[in-house]
Amino acid sequence: MMGEFTSPAAREQAIVKAHQAFSAGEWSTATTLFEKLYTDQQTAEFNRYLVASLYHDEKYLMAEQYAAEQDAVYLESTDTFQLRLDVALKNQQFIFAREFCALPAAQEWRSDGLAQIEAAEVASRQTLGETQRVLARQFYHLGDGDFTEQQQRLLRARQLPLQEFMQGVQYLLVDPFLHPLMRATLLEELLRLRVSQTVQLHWLDDQTYSVDTRQLKPVGASRAAQMMQQYLHENLEQQNPMLMANISQTITLQLMMLYPFIDKIIKNPVAWVQIVAQQSVTDQADDAELEEIKMWQDRLNRFMTALFGSIDDKNHEKP
Repeated sequence: MMGEFTSPAAREQAIVKAHQAFSAGEWSTATTLFEKLYTDQQTAEFNRYLVASLYHDEKYLMAEQYAAEQDAVYLESTDTFQLRLDVALKNQQFIFAREFCALPAAQEWRSDGLAQIEAAEVASRQTLGETQRVLARQFYHLGDGDFTEQQQRLLRARQLPLQEFMQGVQYLLVDPFLHPLMRATLLEELLRLRVSQTVQLHWLDDQTYSVDTRQLKPVGASRAAQMMQQYLHENLEQQNPMLMANISQTITLQLMMLYPFIDKIIKNPVAWVQIVAQQSVTDQADDAELEEIKMWQDRLNRFMTALFGSIDDKNHEKP
């Protein structure tokens, strides 16, 4: 199967022509050729040339869509990093741009990158003030929509400057009507942004907690998550991969909803998994402990039912 090309020679010829068009600044031709090459083989090199061609051709949205498929390949040099940042800023992707700069691999370009982002944010307030006010208003009222709508509003809110984005996040973290998965998603944004501040958090037990964002760790870094994964791999992966996939999905959602207090609630990860899998509990666990696990799982299941109910309703709406 040759895919986009009839022979290896035809592909080689297309590569030569694409590079010639790129060198000559014939961006439209370069885009067409590199798009064909990239469709055939999704290499880092073709991705970068395609994105650069689109950027120079002022097709900024398409450049962003292709670049987002392979963000990591833009951390290889000053030039590739700058290209990814330029594309993001042309699309007002300020939050992504900051998260990109916060990556460990971006350390040597970070301060310069952040200075460019701040300048772009200031400029955007002048030119896009009204659009940003609409985005901010929709973001601050995230809890009004169903889960799918909440996800879309969050995606759009990532085009806000950091200051306005953070105002929205702080407001939403104390909103009792926000779905726990969305709350966890916002906390993960703060983790990726590496912001240093204390935020208030309305949690599943209807209490409000102060959370130091510097102390946040990824969901998968919790002791419970690691022990659960280990148990699943050792006990279910070979015997029943289908069941393991289902249990893994359920547990991932449960862990996200319990974030950032996973280890405070899941003190016996093995018993927790066995109850989710409807297996008999082999770990030492007294009745009170098992009752508490079941109580928490019932609570989380109600949130999941509400979530999947809203997604199913969306999928089955009459035209």
